Amino acid sequence: MRREFRVPDIGEGIAEIEIIEWHVGLGDEIRSDQVVATIQTDKSLVEMPTPLSGTVVLLGAEAGSLLSVGSVLVAVETDNGVDVNASGESDAKEGRLTPLVQGAPLLSMRPSSRPKASPSVRRLAVEHGVDLNSLHGSGPDGRVNSDDVLEASRASADSSTSSDTTPSTFADEGDERVPLRGLRRQIAKKMSESWRSVPHIIDYRDVDASKLIEARRMLREASPEHAAMLSYDALFVKATAVALGRHPLVNASFDEAASEYVLHRRVHLGVATATSDGLLVPVVRDADRKSVLDLATEIATLVELARSRKASLEQLSGGTYTVNNLGAIGASVGTPIIRTPEVGITGFGRISERVVARDGVAVVRPVLTLSVVGDHRLLDGDTLGSFATTLVHLLESPDEFLTTELA
Repeated sequence: MRREFRVPDIGEGIAEIEIIEWHVGLGDEIRSDQVVATIQTDKSLVEMPTPLSGTVVLLGAEAGSLLSVGSVLVAVETDNGVDVNASGESDAKEGRLTPLVQGAPLLSMRPSSRPKASPSVRRLAVEHGVDLNSLHGSGPDGRVNSDDVLEASRASADSSTSSDTTPSTFADEGDERVPLRGLRRQIAKKMSESWRSVPHIIDYRDVDASKLIEARRMLREASPEHAAMLSYDALFVKATAVALGRHPLVNASFDEAASEYVLHRRVHLGVATATSDGLLVPVVRDADRKSVLDLATEIATLVELARSRKASLEQLSGGTYTVNNLGAIGASVGTPIIRTPEVGITGFGRISERVVARDGVAVVRPVLTLSVVGDHRLLDGDTLGSFATTLVHLLESPDEFLTTELA
């Protein structure tokens, strides 16, 4: 009996996954709950188990390919075992997929619209730059075969030769074309969507960081066990969380489809983290309710999990605002892009000594530049400016949120 397991809806608006690596091949015997593939979602890298047992007779896509929610991930042949429907819902009810989906329910599935073609034909199509979705297969049941791909490739080449168009991307001999894969493809998609759909407004502010530097020094001396992990990130997160509490409209999400926005009562701050694969944003929940020392410990843990690609979907989801320590990469100022559906993000530049005027006298002070970015569909200049003013005040007067810790 043939049984299929389809890509489940794991929530967070994820409509498709990318197959990063298969851990099984055609003809392999697999058992229930065995990990069959490593997949990339919009949020994280995940090992995908299956509730099926039997002999693998179909893999839904090649490594590097995308599969939509509801598409067949893997199929097996078996002579016995508990019946499993095409969506895997019976196993979901038994909780077998809980390690993967963080306890999220499996919802209704969409049938796959992928063209029928063997793995070798798919490879051939990639090599020749042919879109299988554009072909009408000449094989049984509309299956695309190698002749279909080669014919389409020749037709495309003939069309290119007969025109005077210039290639969109210049390449010298020896240059390498590298396809977007994994996290980098997801980042490209997410940032492109945000930049196209969100009208960004930016408020740049300079902060006298003298008291902030002193506060960090005193915290390190008071808690030497936290000294190594007490970076400026914890102070930035705490100050931002307090400022968001005073300006709740900035701690919101924009729902374009429903023409409404959501005011979040809780403050969950994402911390932009550079990894070897690209940018990830682990989330510190209830950041406004935690001390700077607690935040320092939690941020250090989350950053390490993100960089090792071990952060869970839950740890990378649910943010209400994002902070980005641009100074960590040596940047004095930058222009962060909003992570939709959030409506704001703040970039914190590198602290550096500058000559500034104080009471008509030129003095040297450590200065930090902020890039406070807002979604202009919800936040006007005065709203964003008020939030930026509060954030500057808190960074220049950290005793307002460190009173108990420095007592």
